Amino acid sequence: MNTSSKMLQHRLEKRKDEITGRTVTQLTSLPGNHHHLYFTSSSFTADNRHILYISDTGTGSPNLFKLALDDGTAVQLTENRDGYMKSYVYYDGNPYRGLAKASPSFAPAADKLLYIQGSEVRLLNVNSLEERVVYVLPERVMTGFTHLFSDGRYACIPYIDADAFEVGEGNPFGLIRDNVKKEQLSSHIVVVDTTTGEILYSFSHQGWVTHVQFHPHDPNIVLFNHEGGMVEQRIWLYDHGAITRVRDQSDGGPSLWICHEMWAGVGKAVIYHGTRGVPNDPAMKDSSREQGQIVSFVGYMDTRDGQCAELSFSPEMTAYGHFTASTDESLLVTDGIIDAYSIHLCRMDWQRLGLDMTLLCRHNSSFTVQDVHAHPIFSHDDRYVLFTSDAHNERTKGNLYLVDLNDM
Repeated sequence: MNTSSKMLQHRLEKRKDEITGRTVTQLTSLPGNHHHLYFTSSSFTADNRHILYISDTGTGSPNLFKLALDDGTAVQLTENRDGYMKSYVYYDGNPYRGLAKASPSFAPAADKLLYIQGSEVRLLNVNSLEERVVYVLPERVMTGFTHLFSDGRYACIPYIDADAFEVGEGNPFGLIRDNVKKEQLSSHIVVVDTTTGEILYSFSHQGWVTHVQFHPHDPNIVLFNHEGGMVEQRIWLYDHGAITRVRDQSDGGPSLWICHEMWAGVGKAVIYHGTRGVPNDPAMKDSSREQGQIVSFVGYMDTRDGQCAELSFSPEMTAYGHFTASTDESLLVTDGIIDAYSIHLCRMDWQRLGLDMTLLCRHNSSFTVQDVHAHPIFSHDDRYVLFTSDAHNERTKGNLYLVDLNDM
């Protein structure tokens, strides 16, 4: 049982956005690096009154916290003192020790939070702080983003042999990708029943898998990726034992790049985005290949018939970023593409390929490290947008921000 109950008090600071005039509330004010959970997992509690976030409180050892949106009070949920563990995105971390910062995944309806501490996969009740180990990782593996099923019962954990991360000097993202391809390494995906600790099912797939996402209503369906920029096929689906391609990339050639897949429409569709012409992959910015015109697009694949609708942006809209869906599959929020320093709401007409863009606010994040990617997400009632930025902190150290869409 986790007995930690340390309380912190942040000062909520409201600002008017310099362009739109909307009120943007900075939620964190204390020293340290603060950022919300990865956007494939909600950070909002079911009642939209609290958010979960990761912070090192200036110590270098990150922990998980629960922050009240009405007064800035934060409760410390974990007791990590061992820094952060080496994993996908966090290549400079400690091997096999500390909090895996990519690992937290939250099931709001169940008030349960999944995270990895060293070799232990833990499940925490964010109200009672009761905690237990639900799975122990094999020796010498590196993990990525996990996922917790909506009712908190099943945990999906991807990992790859540590040999994949044994690379030389340079950009680790690209080097690991190339190493996995050269050595034809496979990733392993394990789905664990958190009530019994038993493995519900597991499978392996050749390639570097770093994102996994349960279908919203079926734990036997998992959306997963092959990481690494210009991979031959980015998005895959495990469906009751069968593995198939999502948005078949075989006709795209080397100029097609796709990224950041996520469920939409309660599992009726998959949202993704990418570029044609030249990859928008940060690991390939220094590529010496001849570069043609880049066209960014956002896509929607209907999981019932596999049909895709892809809407292209104008040629100048190529900033690296992310798209996140609301409860309404036609409403997205993005922190890039349209503008590198702003957050936009995108109202999509997938049938007619129509798009209305609305500037919400500036995020002004440097995007220089993973922790300060803005990663905007909606609250469960689509009223709020939460994001991270280092605009009012030391560069590479984030703060949390909230925009109330009802507040004009």
